[in-house]
Amino acid sequence: MVDNKPMTSTRYMDEATMNKSHYKFLILLAFGYTFEQIDVFSFSFVAPALTKYWGVSMEWIGLVNSCTFVGMLLGCWLGGWFADRIGRRKTFLGSILLFSLCSLVNGGAPNQEIFLVARTLTGIGMMGMVVVAMVYIAELLPAASRGKWQAIALATALLSIPLIGQLASHIIPNNPEGWRWILYIGGLGFIVLAFGNNWLKESPRWLISKGRFKEAEAVIQFYRPDVKVDLSAEASGKVKEEKAQETTKTLEVLRLLFSKEYRKKTLVLINLVVWNTVGYFMFFAWMPTLLNEYGFSLEDSLWMVALVSFGSPIGNYLAAFFTDKGGRKVPIVIYGAIIGVLTVIFGTIKAPMLIVGIGFIIRILMDGVFVLMWSYLAEAYPTQFRSSGTGIIFSTGRILNVGAMAMVPLIYKQFGYSVLFAIIGAMYIMIAVVTGIWGERTAGRSLEEIAETDSNKTVSA
Repeated sequence: MVDNKPMTSTRYMDEATMNKSHYKFLILLAFGYTFEQIDVFSFSFVAPALTKYWGVSMEWIGLVNSCTFVGMLLGCWLGGWFADRIGRRKTFLGSILLFSLCSLVNGGAPNQEIFLVARTLTGIGMMGMVVVAMVYIAELLPAASRGKWQAIALATALLSIPLIGQLASHIIPNNPEGWRWILYIGGLGFIVLAFGNNWLKESPRWLISKGRFKEAEAVIQFYRPDVKVDLSAEASGKVKEEKAQETTKTLEVLRLLFSKEYRKKTLVLINLVVWNTVGYFMFFAWMPTLLNEYGFSLEDSLWMVALVSFGSPIGNYLAAFFTDKGGRKVPIVIYGAIIGVLTVIFGTIKAPMLIVGIGFIIRILMDGVFVLMWSYLAEAYPTQFRSSGTGIIFSTGRILNVGAMAMVPLIYKQFGYSVLFAIIGAMYIMIAVVTGIWGERTAGRSLEEIAETDSNKTVSA
């Protein structure tokens, strides 16, 4: 059957076949994710060493975690705002520059005050990069496989976590300054900057939203050398740049997120982002310290966490096989329910190998939910406020994490180890229930189709 529909900018990108240019883009995004993940998790390995060698308290560790999430919160807002204002490419590269520089400062910090400031700034850069990267992938890759490639890029990045865990377990216990070298590794993000100027192109969807059709044509042609790209007909009916820019204002974006057309979707996404982010980081950011407090030695705690961390890339590679099936919604519901049960069990066991085994499975599933969430969120809103909206929704998890990181030692001391993990389990049950009842299926659909469906208020649950 002949398809007589005109070739629009949307169809050019959505119906593309993956080629060398797409793969180069993915390699850089994977490296960006890699150094962001190293920076996120390096502190969980470093924290027990700081309590031992710097003599800091659990409360100070909680303060560092909270300040990191304050930085992440700002990074979500600023990254989303800048990406809609100045473009995906510039914001992506600028964010990597920021967190790479601050990682080096963090590693060389002479005192607790400088460490705290550098860690906060690192958080800004990390989340600025993440917000734009998840949108960048959604906008540039084919509709039928964008979720798969999002998962594969993140899974490849997460291979670095067990590596960092192994390095930390060997370097930190034997050297009072070994923790600095773990933090220095995050500064290697400069590798991405070295190739980014040539390999990265601006998102054509963003260019079109700004009325820059000729530039968009050139980018689409770069990714689609197999066809002749012509957007002249589309350009004549599009909104001009000045009007499109109005939705980069934060208050306007907030109004749209909670408007009648998008309110249900926004609330479902907030529920997913908040409980997944808080639960994930309460579990893994504190795991080495909690195991140490629970009675295991520093060496054993790091060894156990390092083994569990191997579940991260496995979880994302597994998610890649079915993220474009079940519309994102079904896998999120199944994963959330299983995590809820296993996390409660985790808090009741004391045998080291059982802790490692169940923790390993939880890590696989939690990381799977995270990459599913990233695809789900990046697909949710129209191009004009996709990045800003993604940043605002993504930041809700960081807002609660600011308090949650400080609450962990209080919950632990007041109620104990088992109750703490039961609370985390309840968060994932909430994810499964709310997403299952009110979530929509988005996989394989055009981003513009998803947004148009919302505006017509016919989104199916």
